[in-house]
Amino acid sequence: MRRRTHLFFYLVLSILNLIFIGSAFAGEPGHYAPAPMALRDYVMPSEGFYLIGYDTYYHADKMKDSSGNTFDSVSVPGSWKGTVKSVPITITGTLNANLDFNIHSAMQTLAFAWATDKKILGADYGFMVIPSWGYTSVNVAVQGTASGTIKVGSHSRDFSKGEEVKIKGQQWGLGDLIVQPLWLDWRGKRHDVAFSYAVTLPTGAYDKDKVANVGMGFFSQRLQAATYFYPLEDKTMALMFTPTYEWNSKKIDTDVQPGQTLTIEYGVSQYVHPRVEIGLTGYNQWQITDDSGSSATNKTKNTISGVGAQIVYWAIKDKCSLTAKVSQEYAGKDRLEGLFESLNFVWVF
Repeated sequence: MRRRTHLFFYLVLSILNLIFIGSAFAGEPGHYAPAPMALRDYVMPSEGFYLIGYDTYYHADKMKDSSGNTFDSVSVPGSWKGTVKSVPITITGTLNANLDFNIHSAMQTLAFAWATDKKILGADYGFMVIPSWGYTSVNVAVQGTASGTIKVGSHSRDFSKGEEVKIKGQQWGLGDLIVQPLWLDWRGKRHDVAFSYAVTLPTGAYDKDKVANVGMGFFSQRLQAATYFYPLEDKTMALMFTPTYEWNSKKIDTDVQPGQTLTIEYGVSQYVHPRVEIGLTGYNQWQITDDSGSSATNKTKNTISGVGAQIVYWAIKDKCSLTAKVSQEYAGKDRLEGLFESLNFVWVF
């Protein structure tokens, strides 16, 4: 049943909230990351219990400044400060320095979802709990035209003229936990309207002084609406439009509260065979309020956009599907731009 693919795509989107797609240069990001989004993702599947596992991978090495230009050097008139992967970076000394950033994240997820037979306000009701675990690595390198010092988190290194210094960090561990207690779906012959409320709990491995963290160290809440229109009576084609609003708590052990974000996602999907679906997706995300707190690096708001493609194949019809998904970020400001890839499976009980 094609509706069952919707749950799988929703979970692909949810887990990337844990991965932290796109690190900030000037500010603090929220949990919500739309890059892995597939098309038929927010519509509730058929009544039943679902256990879903999959792998995701993200890589980024382009840092964008507040004007959207690639940020790979800095002129330091004494001291420069920035943030990468929520970790503060400080460079001191009178010099020009070349900078290099590189982030890798890989996560594994086991999602528990129940589409119940209950109704709320005329809508089908369901809920999900999504634990995860994985790996994150962050690499920062600097090469200066004079001597200076670079400090990343609690790690500090001196360097001389022309010397390249690298600071690396990696971490394995649990990710932040997503709990979605409210998931509603109003179904129609040519449309679906879904609404959800979810929280992300800071259960993941996190230390404010470490270079790399799997968890993000703060609590988030989000409201999400999804609208679908099916031009064909058999629903083999779907047009999607989804807004999401997220707000965050203060970070653990740090006086900084990430700003609120608004995300708009859209796309079109088409079944080209009873077992094969293809689709194109796009999104835009804006930080709409400033980071706050004494540890916030500055008041610049970050933005990011992306485009993606997907293919879904039901290896065992209505039982087991395989999905390949790629999303490329672009037009970033005050954050990294990267590429997301996933190869996942879902088994329907």
